[in-house]
Amino acid sequence: MKLIDIFFKTKKPKNSVKKILTDDVEYIYTKKWNSKSIKISVKEKNKVNITLPHSVSFKMAEELVNEKKDWIKRQLSLNDFDLIDENFKTKTNNLIIAKGNIEKPTIKKSGNIVQFIYPMDKNFKDKEIQIKAKEAIKKALLIEAKEYLPKRIEKLANKFNFKYNNLSFKVAKTRWGSCSYNNNINLNINLMMLSDKMIDYVLIHELCHTKVKNHSEKFWNLVEKCMPEYKEIRKKLKQIKTII
Repeated sequence: MKLIDIFFKTKKPKNSVKKILTDDVEYIYTKKWNSKSIKISVKEKNKVNITLPHSVSFKMAEELVNEKKDWIKRQLSLNDFDLIDENFKTKTNNLIIAKGNIEKPTIKKSGNIVQFIYPMDKNFKDKEIQIKAKEAIKKALLIEAKEYLPKRIEKLANKFNFKYNNLSFKVAKTRWGSCSYNNNINLNINLMMLSDKMIDYVLIHELCHTKVKNHSEKFWNLVEKCMPEYKEIRKKLKQIKTII
């Protein structure tokens, strides 16, 4: 009698992928058959890759990512190569950039003025300085946004007969604003680096969403009624990159 050896080939499980978009950062979770632990890597701008074993749940990986959010934020900043010039000015000059006899870059806030001071012997283009400078810019833009945008959107809402609920502010890379189903409007503080006309377009755009929730012909007709030249402004806006 011949002995017949039967070999069973074990199929490798297919990679399973889950993508989550949070604050314009894409988190890509990938379950791999050869992964032995959860690994987080940040090698691209606005993208975080997470690999995990098939035996680990996506929820567990998301919890780890949440614990490492400060580290991830620093890594994302290192991949942001859009340099800020030391002569950079915000819209209403709430930011002051200066050199000082200090060892580390420092941010000071006095009233509505944000001061960014960096060491005399440091190059402003160094990543460490750039990261801290953008942090100072973020603080200054938030101050300016809270001073300017509520008054401006209220004026436009009254002029064109719109009503909205809450107004809030955030930092985003790709979206200038948004309007929720409940008519809560969220505005990107980077708006403060745009011209007044461009700001008005974004505000009118979101106000129009309080009446029309999609981008149908009805919506764009409403935008045009409020701002006849919106197409030209919208085209220019698409070419502008955010500061932070």
